[in-house]
Amino acid sequence: MCCSCPAAASTPTAAPDSVPPAWRHWPALAKRARPAVWDVRCRPGHRPPWPQRLPMSRRSPRTRQPPSRGTHHDAPHRLLQPVRQGRHDRQPATTRVAAPSVQKPQTMTAHTDSPLQRRLRPSLRALGGTLGGTWERDRRDTLFLLAVALLSVAPHAFYLPFWCTAGFALLFCWRLGLLLSGRPLPGRVVRMLASLAVVGAVYAQFRTLVGQEAGVALVLLFLGMKLLEMRTRRDFFITVFLCFFLLLAAYLHSQGILMGLWTLLVLPALLAVLLTMQYSQAEVGVRTRLRQSVVLLLQALPLAAILFVLFPRPGGPLWGQQHKEGSSTTGLSESMSPGDFSSLAQSNEVVMRVEFAQGAPETSDMYWRGPSFGYFDGRTWSPLPPAALQHQPAPEIRLQPGAQALHYTITREPSTHRWLLGLDTTTAAPEVAGDITAVLPTLEWVRQSPLAERTRFAAQSHPGAYTGLNQSPASLQDWLQLPSGFNPRTLALARQWRMQLGDDPNTLARHVLTWIRQENFHYTLQPQKLGRDSIDEFLFGTRAGFCEHYSGAFVFLMRAMGVPARVVTGYQGAEHHAQDDYWIVRQANAHAWAEIWHPQEGWLRVDPTAAVAPERIQQGTLESVKAQGQNGLEKAAADLSRSWSLSLDGITHHWNLWLLSYDRNSQRRLLDRLGLGSDGWQMLAGVMAGALALALAVTALFTLRARQPVDPVEQAFGVFCDKLAAIGADRLPDETANQYLYRVDRLLDADNAALAHDIVATYNRMRYDLGGHPAEMLAGLRKMVRVFRP
Repeated sequence: MCCSCPAAASTPTAAPDSVPPAWRHWPALAKRARPAVWDVRCRPGHRPPWPQRLPMSRRSPRTRQPPSRGTHHDAPHRLLQPVRQGRHDRQPATTRVAAPSVQKPQTMTAHTDSPLQRRLRPSLRALGGTLGGTWERDRRDTLFLLAVALLSVAPHAFYLPFWCTAGFALLFCWRLGLLLSGRPLPGRVVRMLASLAVVGAVYAQFRTLVGQEAGVALVLLFLGMKLLEMRTRRDFFITVFLCFFLLLAAYLHSQGILMGLWTLLVLPALLAVLLTMQYSQAEVGVRTRLRQSVVLLLQALPLAAILFVLFPRPGGPLWGQQHKEGSSTTGLSESMSPGDFSSLAQSNEVVMRVEFAQGAPETSDMYWRGPSFGYFDGRTWSPLPPAALQHQPAPEIRLQPGAQALHYTITREPSTHRWLLGLDTTTAAPEVAGDITAVLPTLEWVRQSPLAERTRFAAQSHPGAYTGLNQSPASLQDWLQLPSGFNPRTLALARQWRMQLGDDPNTLARHVLTWIRQENFHYTLQPQKLGRDSIDEFLFGTRAGFCEHYSGAFVFLMRAMGVPARVVTGYQGAEHHAQDDYWIVRQANAHAWAEIWHPQEGWLRVDPTAAVAPERIQQGTLESVKAQGQNGLEKAAADLSRSWSLSLDGITHHWNLWLLSYDRNSQRRLLDRLGLGSDGWQMLAGVMAGALALALAVTALFTLRARQPVDPVEQAFGVFCDKLAAIGADRLPDETANQYLYRVDRLLDADNAALAHDIVATYNRMRYDLGGHPAEMLAGLRKMVRVFRP
């Protein structure tokens, strides 16, 4: 039985004289020997009347008893420094006391805690313990660090593979469980094996350990590993800096306003974690640390503005965009193989935003032209070979009488392609971001280099213009090419129609569209996979596909009937943002159509998809196709989601115009206006250095001057004196509060005089009486001063 338990001390069968003298004075001895770590066994459910564990900063380095679980490992930011031993610190580290021979009463019942309660008690103290305890404070600081680390990693969950996020969550929960349970951190062998597993998993996924995706995934998982070995200040700083790096790396995926708002949320929290290092003696609340972090950010704002304006802009992204295999998303590519994809995933990613100067055309006429395909090998459509492209004449564009040009401005998102995606037909090719552009013989508007960054440029088009009237019989042969040995049923059907209908391109095209409209063809986003004779299987078998299936089959039929034809890909339609009057073209608007050549009219656009899904072309989006199988509630939810999406896109558009569109050309124009334009980096570096020096000087002028702390009590009493001075009762310099009250008492009415007595009494009590509750008294003083109106 424990000698220190209250039950033992109050046993009725034990005589006072039977207790040894040393045992009677045991609490006093324990108090004098408080710095030592005692090992007195106590009966379950009772505690000795002295603390069993001391703060780490006062523990003697000679103590042979290991520290309590969770103490050493849960304080990564505090070094365990040996302290000078005092007279009482020289006592033995472990003291064992023999229990007195006191008979245990038979009627005494012991209250024992369950194992779960004993395990959860340290966790509850860690989450809500009193301030001042080193054990509880270390755990709270570690919990705060873990929460901020989780906020820094959260944006990557939308872009990295699922197993990366799940792996970090597993490591995070492991560390959190060790923190709450008080168990020690894993050993070196366990950490080495986990690190090898992380490296192997990343290499197996990306086949490399460098690059954008692989590098970010590796750093993310290593952050989770670092949480399991935080023991010193160095580990603490590395963990925080990894959080900063991951927060910055999130901008490689998205630079939208939501990412900016998330950064404003996480950045003060990271600075607050760093400020925790500065409070080694007394604990400061999280609110105070966050407030100080915000002040630091506001002080750094002028420097950030100068660097944003004057720092040289890079010519491209930090890392190239990587193509993810395994699934197909709507978008443009260098070739078209409709039979290779078993499913088509929709993407709402924005391709560009368009602003029309004098009014937009109909949505059904918005064909944003991309690459054209003229070579077919039986499965894949691809551009003409370079040798064949050399035979093509320069594009000839003839405008219709009275045709009006369309003037519009495109804000293009970054891309790995050179296509600028103008409306049919582009009649002007101005420079885009300082790079030369051109209109190819296939009427594609391209740039010399890919659009590696967001670009804003002007464009001009003439819808309905005649193109390709200068084609020669030799150049038209390239648009009649068909592979031999493929799709025999389609070839036979084309010969039959040619014999029946003649050779007029318009008549043949109308017949093919009528046949597709009358037969049992369907428009679907999940077509079946096609085999070797993909055109035969589609026209006579599945009869279900999306735009690439219909355009490819239509061009094959027209060529088989002797009509020059080609496949054109790009985007069709757009979504109108009525509030800001601009149009949004998304990846989901990706489309493929056909063009046939007529001797008197040139190249004519034919869209066979309109014969199957006319609502897709008229509305310019896939929402109408998706809405066919929705009920009323689903349609209402879709409309609400679309409204929120448009509102967010409007904010993002203004964010792009005012902030993200500041590129190298904008920087050069700004410097030219300021008379500092120069192509050399020396001039720009000198201007930036001078601006930074000026900003630092101004900041130092306002922050480094001596400031006297403001006493809130004196401030409140000063307001009281100012109100009395307004009626002609100024306070004398050497006058006390009571003397001042005695002099002005006759100038006040009864209510104000009583209130003035209460104000002066509260002021004197807070100045000279150390008892009471200062916060409540200060609030009462301020309230009385506010009500006081002489």
